[in-house]
Amino acid sequence: MKFIGLLFSCLLFFSLPSCADDAVTFDRMLVLASTGDAEAQYHVGMMYNNGIGTSQDPRQAFAWFQKSAASDDPLGAYKLGCYYAGQFAGVVNPDPEQALKYKLVAATAGYSLAQHDVAAIYSRRGNFEEAVKWLKLAAEQGLDMSFYGLYSSYNEGKGVPKDLPLAYTNLKLALRTTELNVTDSTKTLVDEMAAKMSEAELVETQKNIDAWKPRPTALTIKAKGGIDEAEEYLRTSTVE
Repeated sequence: MKFIGLLFSCLLFFSLPSCADDAVTFDRMLVLASTGDAEAQYHVGMMYNNGIGTSQDPRQAFAWFQKSAASDDPLGAYKLGCYYAGQFAGVVNPDPEQALKYKLVAATAGYSLAQHDVAAIYSRRGNFEEAVKWLKLAAEQGLDMSFYGLYSSYNEGKGVPKDLPLAYTNLKLALRTTELNVTDSTKTLVDEMAAKMSEAELVETQKNIDAWKPRPTALTIKAKGGIDEAEEYLRTSTVE
């Protein structure tokens, strides 16, 4: 199976220059994390990971992700899996089994990027049926990379029977959801696929494409919230 796009997408919010408010957020989150709060430990890890409110320190980030994952926070587990997958080389020895183990925690909990990463791992191992299962779950949430993966699956017949209308549908949904510039070669590919389909198939696929809506989980929405989610968590916390 050929995945188009990134296979391992481990950054959950953007690294921006620290400002005074971010530093305050970091200090308060560190206090909360030190009480054993698993979600706060994840946020502290992300702030060290991306250098928000503090200096970037991958080793400190890894230590906090370990604590968060040990307390069953799925996003902390995901980031731990990213480090075992090779993010920030030198912090920990890469361990594919540990990477899969921790990413599966987050994937099972409903995080779309974890589901895509798990699909990529299974695909690299030749377990295409399991890869397709996780790609479908991530694509349902609107992850463009997973639509590209499903396009490849149906186009090549790996993990599922070859199916041109489904390959076309997933490629069109990938283009609809992507934030990347669509190349002329991809547009040409869409036209070539459409030319091989009957009028009835085109009508049916377009109906399905028009009816599709993303259904992100609460966990995926939380992960995308980044530093804003961290600040909101502090506002709802009883720890000052």
